[in-house]
Amino acid sequence: MVTFSAGGIRFSYRVGAVVVREGQVLLMRNLAEDYWFTPGGRVEFGETAPAAVAREMTEEIGAAGRIERLIWVNENFFRLGDTSHHELALYFLVSLPEAAHRDFSVRSYCEEAGGSRFEVVWHELEALKTIRLVPGFLTEALTDLPSTAVHIVQVDEPAS
Repeated sequence: MVTFSAGGIRFSYRVGAVVVREGQVLLMRNLAEDYWFTPGGRVEFGETAPAAVAREMTEEIGAAGRIERLIWVNENFFRLGDTSHHELALYFLVSLPEAAHRDFSVRSYCEEAGGSRFEVVWHELEALKTIRLVPGFLTEALTDLPSTAVHIVQVDEPAS
């Protein structure tokens, strides 16, 4: 995975899949955490971003999506515990096959090799303000997808 630490900062290169269907967006969360995020994950060394999206979609939701286009390039600076993070994330609009995750009421689960368990759930776009969604720009941005790729820099202030 393209993740390393230097100068007291942890850098990660991540991809995210934005899957929107009938006013709903597909999100996931680590069952040990209280925040939601788009399906996706860290890119492997030598892997293209589209290949990483395809791999992560298959691993996390069990369906290969079709990448429509790049919608956001996000430079995200945040603290998690005692660690400062610099994350570069590419978000792609992805469509699923018609039969995949069709029932909006169904929750699905997946587990990563390290033992982390994740919940995958459809959320109404109009209700995103009622959940903790990271990175924060997604709360508003998911309700109005751009027609061309947009570069977003987000710097979260550390909690005092």
